[in-house]
Amino acid sequence: MWLAEAGKFVGAKVAGAIITVAVLAGGFWCYRNWDQVEAFGHIVKLVLVWLLVVAVLPWTSFFFMRSLLDYQSSLTNAKFANFASVAIIAAFWVVDIFIALWLGDFSISGGFTWFVVLLGFVAAGAYNYVICESLARYVDS
Repeated sequence: MWLAEAGKFVGAKVAGAIITVAVLAGGFWCYRNWDQVEAFGHIVKLVLVWLLVVAVLPWTSFFFMRSLLDYQSSLTNAKFANFASVAIIAAFWVVDIFIALWLGDFSISGGFTWFVVLLGFVAAGAYNYVICESLARYVDS
């Protein structure tokens, strides 16, 4: 019984010492490589700005969704009505892509970076579709 308690006590002290050394080493590394820390923070800031734009942009369709639905209902061809919906979603998607490339100074390099960026573009397009369609259902009801 006392052996288990002693093990917990010693284990807690060892874990605390390891965590303290790791935090101090990380702080020292950040102190010695401050330019890399700033560059990473700048990238995080740009990504957050882009995510904010992507999150807000399709919600702006709420202001013209009623007139768009009225226009679609006045069209005699269903293909043209569907094209209007796709055009709005595609326009939002193109703006999302342009803003991302602009924030990145139109200089994205590296295979993994391009993979992540393209994955973000696909996610932005899917988000635009979901928001625009849900707003259309809300306005139509």
